[in-house]
Amino acid sequence: MFTAISTYLLMVVLIWWAYCGYIWLLFLFYVLSPTRCTSCRAGVRPRMAVLVPCYNEAAMVARKVENMRTLSYPVEALEVYFLNGLSTDGTGEALVQAIADQPGWRLIETGVSGKINQLNVGLALLSADVEIVVNTDMDAVLNPDVLERFAQAFASDESVAVVGANISPGQCLGIEKNYWENQNTLRILESAVYTSSIVVAPCYAFLRTLVSAFPEDCVADDIYIAFKANTQGLRTRYLVEAKGCELRCPTSAEQFMSHKFRKGNAFFQELLRVLYMLPRMSYWWKVIYLTKLMQLAVIPLVLPYFCFATLSFLLSGGGLFNLAVLCCGALLVFMIASSICINRFKVVHFNGSRQRGQGILVPFLVANLILILVGLTYPLYRQDSNYRKVRTE
Repeated sequence: MFTAISTYLLMVVLIWWAYCGYIWLLFLFYVLSPTRCTSCRAGVRPRMAVLVPCYNEAAMVARKVENMRTLSYPVEALEVYFLNGLSTDGTGEALVQAIADQPGWRLIETGVSGKINQLNVGLALLSADVEIVVNTDMDAVLNPDVLERFAQAFASDESVAVVGANISPGQCLGIEKNYWENQNTLRILESAVYTSSIVVAPCYAFLRTLVSAFPEDCVADDIYIAFKANTQGLRTRYLVEAKGCELRCPTSAEQFMSHKFRKGNAFFQELLRVLYMLPRMSYWWKVIYLTKLMQLAVIPLVLPYFCFATLSFLLSGGGLFNLAVLCCGALLVFMIASSICINRFKVVHFNGSRQRGQGILVPFLVANLILILVGLTYPLYRQDSNYRKVRTE
């Protein structure tokens, strides 16, 4: 009986940490942190290259090029490469016309498919004096000062090797908006405490010296680049002030679940890639990394046993019944409290939305349900780098 109760309590602690304790720890250190400098040193403009991978993006060309024209960065310090990966819808032709009058902008017919392959072609073409590489998707609309803020962020902290833009979704489902805001909140908290676990694909920047090429088996460049920096003792900063919007978002529950599931599967693959380096990771990155690994690899296996044990305790009556009720009730309260903390933080700090009902607990539960599904199905499915864009028509 002692073993059964001890095992049950251990499962409660693991579930609490994965879904509540980690969030509380971030909030605690965020509040107690004596300095959180959000300003960056102005006037620093190292040579920068922007890579824009594209495949069958003809409908996005005009909007993307127009947005890129608004970015404020010295022309003499900027290279722009549109990397066309075997498009069949006239993307290349549209880009030729759209960028003809832009000095330093080039269309590269990569001759390869897959985002990772396109990026590697672009990385091989960069000038020797490029210090910062920016990757941005065709469906990302960026604020004019994003490149300036990237450059300043790198200059203000030599330990920073990757900087992510603060991306929000465009017209989308309410649950998609809440999902983005909740995830952005966690990245901002992680970044303020030590380092963000990841950046997001619509727009991020990294030091040229960090990587010369992505591995051929890489499935998510945004996750890989952050993990590489963090594992090497460098830092990833999720920059609140560098704002942008992703135009292409899920418009149905089916698209939402499919997109987040594939992203979660890619996240899991990149987690396992650096597992062998765990002993050499810094303390804070170990805490972040092991929590993410627990959420995907451990909790999906623990939950079925926890549910079975809870049912067994409830049917047993007496003290075991009371223990099960107490533990499940406490977990529910902790999860509600965690989701409320996230919701209040995003409202206060970067104008997040507070929607009744769905705005607090539902996105929190849905996000973690997706992680559980990813963990349970991982042996049966592997995401590849030939990304499938969300259909919006």
